[in-house]
Amino acid sequence: MDAATLILIAPCALLSGAALQILVARLFSARTKGILAFLTCLPAVAAVIGIAPLVRSGQGIDLKPLPWDGPLAFVLHVDALSVLFAFMGACIGGLVLLYSIGYMAHDKSATRFYSTMLVFIAGFITLVFSANLFIFYLCWEVVGLCSFSLVGFWYTNREAVNGARKVLLMTHIAGYGLLAAILVIYHRAGTALWTDPAVAHSMTSGVFALMLIALVAKSVQVPLHTWIPEAMAAPTPVSALLHAACYVKAGVYLAARMHSFGVWPAAWGESLMWVGTVTMAVGVMYAMVQTDLKRMLAYSTVSQIGYMMMGLGIGTPLAITAGLLHCLNHGFFKGGLFLTAGSVQHASGTRDMNKLGGLAGKMPQTTLSWLIGVGSMMGIPLMSGFASKWMLYAAALQAGWAVPAMVAWAASLGTVFMGVKATSAVFLGPTTENTKDAHESPPSMVWGMGLLAAGSVVLGVAPQLAVNYFLNPILAALGMGAGVHVTWLGLSADAGSFSSTGGLVLALVSVVLGGAIYAIAYAARPAAATVVGGAMMAGAGGSSSAGWGGGGIFTGGEPLSDQGRLTAGDFSEIFQEHWRSFFRWSNVDRAYLGVWTGIQAVSRWLGIASDWMERDAVILLLVFVSAVFGLVRWVLPGTAFTGLPVVTPLEQVPPMLVWSIVVAAMALAVVSLVSSPRKGLFLWQSMLAVGGITVLGLTLSAPWARLTCLELGAALSLLPVVRAARSQAAKFTYMTVVVISVGSMVASRLFINFGQLDSARAFLLTGIAVKLAAIPLCFWLLALADEVPALALGLIIAVVDMAAFGEFLLGTQEIPGLLTPLPLVICAAILTSLLAALLMLTQRSLKRLLVLSTVEDVGFLLLGASSASVIGVQGAIIAASTHALAKALLFISLAAPEAAGEFNSEPIALATRYPVSAFGFLFAMLAMLGVPPMLGFAGRWRLYTSALAIGHVPFALFILSSIFALIAYALALARNWWGPPREDAPPASATREPFALKAAIVVLVVLLVAAGVWPNALQMLRGVRP
Repeated sequence: MDAATLILIAPCALLSGAALQILVARLFSARTKGILAFLTCLPAVAAVIGIAPLVRSGQGIDLKPLPWDGPLAFVLHVDALSVLFAFMGACIGGLVLLYSIGYMAHDKSATRFYSTMLVFIAGFITLVFSANLFIFYLCWEVVGLCSFSLVGFWYTNREAVNGARKVLLMTHIAGYGLLAAILVIYHRAGTALWTDPAVAHSMTSGVFALMLIALVAKSVQVPLHTWIPEAMAAPTPVSALLHAACYVKAGVYLAARMHSFGVWPAAWGESLMWVGTVTMAVGVMYAMVQTDLKRMLAYSTVSQIGYMMMGLGIGTPLAITAGLLHCLNHGFFKGGLFLTAGSVQHASGTRDMNKLGGLAGKMPQTTLSWLIGVGSMMGIPLMSGFASKWMLYAAALQAGWAVPAMVAWAASLGTVFMGVKATSAVFLGPTTENTKDAHESPPSMVWGMGLLAAGSVVLGVAPQLAVNYFLNPILAALGMGAGVHVTWLGLSADAGSFSSTGGLVLALVSVVLGGAIYAIAYAARPAAATVVGGAMMAGAGGSSSAGWGGGGIFTGGEPLSDQGRLTAGDFSEIFQEHWRSFFRWSNVDRAYLGVWTGIQAVSRWLGIASDWMERDAVILLLVFVSAVFGLVRWVLPGTAFTGLPVVTPLEQVPPMLVWSIVVAAMALAVVSLVSSPRKGLFLWQSMLAVGGITVLGLTLSAPWARLTCLELGAALSLLPVVRAARSQAAKFTYMTVVVISVGSMVASRLFINFGQLDSARAFLLTGIAVKLAAIPLCFWLLALADEVPALALGLIIAVVDMAAFGEFLLGTQEIPGLLTPLPLVICAAILTSLLAALLMLTQRSLKRLLVLSTVEDVGFLLLGASSASVIGVQGAIIAASTHALAKALLFISLAAPEAAGEFNSEPIALATRYPVSAFGFLFAMLAMLGVPPMLGFAGRWRLYTSALAIGHVPFALFILSSIFALIAYALALARNWWGPPREDAPPASATREPFALKAAIVVLVVLLVAAGVWPNALQMLRGVRP
């Protein structure tokens, strides 16, 4: 089998398995689905192992490029570094799936779980195989979205909802740093292939800093590490995959991959090294005070990833080898530890170490797996963690970094303390109320964690297997020499050697001596005192003491708890008491909360101004329209473009936009027929009329015929508003908007015919600004939000407005200088997007949120239209098409809850009663935000590139707008769709999602995802050729 086939087998087998899970959703049990998921992972494991010998020489394998998205090609490049991380993803992921067979055997949502897990692993493998940085970013976000979905898997659990929200916000916001870096590289080098030497020449300190932000968040480094302990409400297999195999390792891979770009300046390596050094110290300090078993392991992950970053930052061959070896070791021992923690929770029903104990006799196989894993994490000789930690200490000292070496050593001592505390609390001592009936886990769970433990033993006894077969080829690929030499039962490198066997003997002697001292002291303790009648009486030993009681262990102070041993809580309280200042000042979430409070204050002040405008919407609309017209006509007359090229003229509205509007109109019409029994027929007829006439207008090339149909469609959109709006004010407001916009567009066409282009320009810009609700003319749309049914709003926003934007695109090329002076137009676009996004942050009404999201997106559309560049206009066309489909999907997702009266009060936990609508809302939200692999990404990256060509400040402000919109959507998802239902909420069986509504949602989601995964399929529909 050739290399190209092996490379494709790995992700394709996993994706096929995900599709199979969906196909057999109603046929098999959860256990059978787990077996299928595990079996479909095996070909990926075999393929990765088969690739490994092909890259041992240090050479890479290139897959023939395939067209993907316009100027970007789908290119894969696999070298030894790719294989190492793919091996972790496939092998550890496969063992996690094996464990899941027993763990998820009775879960009703097994299909969703296994399909997402398989996509998760496939996304990670494709990420490490990718040579195109845009494909890399797409997979980066696919992995992130899978993590978000799996952390929130039990979305009726408030802890899971909050954790998922934090995962999405912290990692995706930081991910904009990676996207910005890629766009800067593409803008400078003209290519996105990291294998191209031009990319290395485009790497500057600024680009490195942007990538560093992204990888710090992904790999849970300080100060962007606080999301990972909040993600522990996820199913245990998810936690293992996050920590051990895929998620946090994506950041480590990015740090390692940047070494392929060439020799780093000293400042880059030192920055990464100190980030890792600080992180390992902070992580272990927080881990030592945890009483929740999984939170303790989460913070230990923070610390352990710090070791990897320290090695990659030092950057010598020995340090890189140590960092990557520890990455592999961590995959096995931390994966095993999380699975054993899940096994403990599965048997006892709790993760609280204060409520655990005595499990060694109840769960011997789980205990053995834990001891191997925790021994490896502590760095006991002949366990895997020892080899990589020793090499890292040696590399740091060899490079002259004594302080980081000492910090790493101290962090290891803290890890020992933490591991001993957890082992004692969970597995030793007497059983508790929670553990008295515990029993060993099912065989699949035992095998899953047992094989991971075996991997730790193998890599501890024979670390040269990893060094010789994985790590030395990586050094060769990076041009760093022959590599590191490791021997059986010992280590040797340029920095010296160490006998692992001798170290193990010393460790065992220490344990035996410590145990003997403890046993002698425990046997010689005074007899327990008993309280009788309020007086302390001596026990059998005949003595009494105020310092002893309840069989406590002597500490030189007061007696211990009634368990007769130090509990996890005792350790935590002692440690927290002495390090209180450290924990207070190192809590970075306090700083984030302060920033968030300030942003919310700005949003509330903007909301007050917006509310005032809504109250006098018609009067202010007339005032602002007059001001905009006067400004454009007499103060800022247009001039022909001089510095920006005009793209190939559009003879008609691009087919892609036309078809998107057709699909949106059809979906809205179908859903309107079934969503409201009383008004459905009228809404259906109105929507068919509006959609049909609008689409007819878009297909016409004659200007007057096109304009007549489009404005007639806009006028007919009054019908559903007048029929269904709850207030006369809303009806009158929209009627005013229609009259102004129709009159302006007709006047503009008349003045074009008369050759008076300045007046035509003024009328066209005024009409479009009103119709698209650009700042400051957006408040009329807010005035309609809570007064008009969701489907009628969808018709206005997805069909009428996007058709108007298509007409506007033609106008930009028909009227010279339409969008000049350019700086003012760009400022208007930025303000429209940024202010709307800020307003979104404090909205609690879903419909008002979606209305403001429309305004935010209009800013991007204006940016693309005003760029006068091929990539900008293409971006605007794709963004408008996405807007039509995604906005229709968003409002359709609100139709069923609205029909049931859910919006009469603030809706919560809608997903429990309207699961398909929640599914549609989530995907439409991602499409609007331009998150890959949704269609919106193909438009957004082009628009960001256009902003970057204009300047760094516009580029940064549009990114900031996207961040605010992301926060607002994430808050709405967690507040309104997920979470536990109210006690008075109707049962899921009493709610209604008609089949036509479900079908419309699924069709729209499939279109948005399919077009985003392979956007080149839409190349011929864009209407603009590069």
